[in-house]
Amino acid sequence: MKKVDTTSWRQFCVGELFDIIGGKGITKQEIYEHPGALPAIQSGEENFGCIGYLDFDYCTSKKYVISKGECLTVARSGSSGYVGYQASQCVVGDSAKILEPKFKANTLRLLYIRAALMVLKAKYAYTDKVTNENYAKATILLPSKNEEPDWQYMEDYMRRIEQNVQRSISALKDAQNGRLKIDHSYWKEFSMKELGFVNFHGQRLTKKDRVEGTIPFITAGKENQGVAGTIGNERTTYHNAITIDMFGNVFYHKGDFAGDDNIYFFVNDSVNEFCKQFIVVSAQRQIRSTFEYKDQFRQDNADTLSVKLPATPAGGPDWHYMEMYMRGIEAIVKNKLSLLVPHKQELALKDAANVTFNNATVTYIDQSKTYNVK
Repeated sequence: MKKVDTTSWRQFCVGELFDIIGGKGITKQEIYEHPGALPAIQSGEENFGCIGYLDFDYCTSKKYVISKGECLTVARSGSSGYVGYQASQCVVGDSAKILEPKFKANTLRLLYIRAALMVLKAKYAYTDKVTNENYAKATILLPSKNEEPDWQYMEDYMRRIEQNVQRSISALKDAQNGRLKIDHSYWKEFSMKELGFVNFHGQRLTKKDRVEGTIPFITAGKENQGVAGTIGNERTTYHNAITIDMFGNVFYHKGDFAGDDNIYFFVNDSVNEFCKQFIVVSAQRQIRSTFEYKDQFRQDNADTLSVKLPATPAGGPDWHYMEMYMRGIEAIVKNKLSLLVPHKQELALKDAANVTFNNATVTYIDQSKTYNVK
């Protein structure tokens, strides 16, 4: 990656760039009783801190703090220092502050500065609170021209980022029924060796010889992605591996796992989890019809396995596209799961409840709006 020349950059105080305005009020009960279209922002990190939507007239009647328009917000407490981008007017509660731009703001400029401000978050580390005084004095390094922020540089930089993910975004626009359409015309076949994966064969361990322990243990089968339990036997473990069993079942396993002699581990620490998940789907589609019920997936198959993947114009695997595509799938699933949990008064929950949907168990914890999908 080309290094950015920062020799002409300079430090700017946050107070030079923004008016910092503290919020007040806003409870979840108010959001329930006075629903509307105005994003209500508090200190959380999900959805840029948005906890719901309030009626605009209600907020003005309560003299709540509303932004002038597109802006940034910063968490005062809780996840102190977390900066959210707000695409339109918003109202902030007492655990957040509005960063009202003193400059001519647009989306590209605000997103660039948001990235710089997020560096400050480590100073607060969930203990110290953000105050108007200390945050205004904090400094961030920005490109500059004639001692002023170089807005054109920031916009051009963010546009390049935008272009880099354009193919991924265009795929997301074709989302239908939770699936994303893909143009396969530029895909090509890669061997797992070409992709940098090394395969390892698991070790035989019968059920009667297994000792209870803490190491997740994989055997052939689809249930629970092949994880049969945990063992205490001394066995080689493989980290963040793609596994294929004798029947051709393909899974990605995050963390350290051991497996029996019906499992082949494909290991490559330089490929991230999203790309590995993409490879899993491609590999499963390619080998499913061959190894299920009839032939068995064995060492010679592991050594010669190839998968069809999107390619860059230069002919290499398009890792960026694969990552962005899988992030899109993840976002779609999270959005659908979030719709499963009605309002707390409708559920009449005090502590927690389980909801089953498409074989997924969703644990809903009322007080913190936490979702645990198994």
